[in-house]
Amino acid sequence: MFGVWALGCGSEPTPARLHGPVELVLLHSADTHSELFPWRTLIGSSDARRGLGAAQSVAEVGGFARLATLIRAERARAPRSLALDAGDLFQGSLAFERFGGEPEVLAFDTLGVQAQALGNHELDRGAALVHERYRALARFPLLAANYAPDGPGGLSDVLEPFVVLDAAGLRVGVIGVGNTSTVALLDTRPNELAELAENASGAVERALEVLRPVVDVVVVLTHLGLDADERLVRATSGIDVVLGGHQHLTLDEPDWVEDCAGGTIRDGWGNERRCVPRRVPIVHSGAYGKYFGRVRLELDDEPGRLGDHADRLDGFEVVGLDFSLVPVAADTPEDPAMAELLAPYRPAAGDVLSTLDVLADAPKPLERNGATGGDSPLGNFAAEAARSAAEADVAVIGASSLRHDLPAGAVDLATLVHVMPFEDPVVYAELSGAALATTFEHAARAAAGRECRTPVHVAGALVRLRCPCVTASCAVVFAPPTEVQCESDGDCRAVGGACSGRDGESGVCFAPLATDAVFRVATTEYLADGGGGLFGPIPATARVRQADSLAAVTADFARGGPACAAASACDEGCMGDLVRRANAT
Repeated sequence: MFGVWALGCGSEPTPARLHGPVELVLLHSADTHSELFPWRTLIGSSDARRGLGAAQSVAEVGGFARLATLIRAERARAPRSLALDAGDLFQGSLAFERFGGEPEVLAFDTLGVQAQALGNHELDRGAALVHERYRALARFPLLAANYAPDGPGGLSDVLEPFVVLDAAGLRVGVIGVGNTSTVALLDTRPNELAELAENASGAVERALEVLRPVVDVVVVLTHLGLDADERLVRATSGIDVVLGGHQHLTLDEPDWVEDCAGGTIRDGWGNERRCVPRRVPIVHSGAYGKYFGRVRLELDDEPGRLGDHADRLDGFEVVGLDFSLVPVAADTPEDPAMAELLAPYRPAAGDVLSTLDVLADAPKPLERNGATGGDSPLGNFAAEAARSAAEADVAVIGASSLRHDLPAGAVDLATLVHVMPFEDPVVYAELSGAALATTFEHAARAAAGRECRTPVHVAGALVRLRCPCVTASCAVVFAPPTEVQCESDGDCRAVGGACSGRDGESGVCFAPLATDAVFRVATTEYLADGGGGLFGPIPATARVRQADSLAAVTADFARGGPACAAASACDEGCMGDLVRRANAT
């Protein structure tokens, strides 16, 4: 039923083109992040409304064996369908740490994924691993039209700009757009990636000009984020639907954007050409395999039914769309073939490499987002772990390093890697107070672009961000604490500082930051390299590597606490004490 058409000459006869009303179902995933097996999560109100489970219950959701069951059922209902992924298959679980992407690519192949866009986390271990895994194991194309060739043995051997798929006689052009953030970062490290990504709209427009004469429908798979997707649509003409990823957004309805920039655009070579504006749907279907998107397109190419706004170059037009999120819930049965494929890669208790031994018991969830947009219980816990590991004065970690709340119950390394998944080493360096103040000033200004949500979590300092900021300084920073106990700022008047307590709880006084002092600061390599624009960046020669990842130092931090006989005992000690400390600071 499905196949791939190559562009060019050949002996194969060209199939007759379809005409008239046609239906196509697109099964869309993105940002699965190596979550091969079900994982525990607290079901929030939005997830409950979407059918993932009962609100405020803890359930094991996701998993590729369950996903395979649902994909198979959708294909049985839809005679003309395509399974497409928008990138970030890699990085996020112990499976990736141990096997470097092998089971993920094999699982996508078994799922019948027909094309994948290149995500930024595919490149976390460099281009060589991408080349090795996709060249040897993938029977589906990896797409990134906006990546320039890098020579033999590199990404050029595995990347394609687009592919033409046969959906039961319907010719579907699929263009990929890779994320550029990792490229920019890796380009500062010689020999890791030899090419830069180019402008997305120009690359897509060139691909459209090649594809439009020979296809019926054009789907663009992007790993850019929603705002960039909207800009891409406005700057091009001829896209029928965008399936996006990168920001882990779960949209309940498509985002409709008008293309064609008002009637004139620049083609892939910079020349102006006229076009007919059309409304293009953008779909984002969540992350970590909690859902996939089912996009049912009603298509038509009859001019009499399409009206005056149809562009004769565009073939079929979208005349109707139905979108739904399909939850991969705990009650979904596992597909036997997928379960058998993944069985050798499943972590097991007692396996030293996976370390499923319980490190601690959490009496209640630790949330990764603060209720007011400021620091959070989980953020404080992880930052304190980094500070403790480095014996640092202050620790600064990125809020984006934390991807899930820590659920209540047994805490093992698999859970911590799920919560803070990135192989981003913890480092420390000696920084002046002035440099530290500048870092927090950058964080305060970045918060304004994040709906006044902090981009960092901090241990060892008290930082107050003004958001929105209308003064010359947007951050007020206080140094590591004195021994003075306090219940309010007034109690810290003697040291001219501020109290860390809140809501009437006692805390510790923090003195004003001395800009001429020198502090040992723990952070992650991504931030130290200049990611997020918070630090200088910090020169590599000035850093000391402390641990392989934030999950590793947090595991050691939890493991080093007193043992609990049972979860109920933790209310008065153990993790219970850590929870109270995290909430207090």
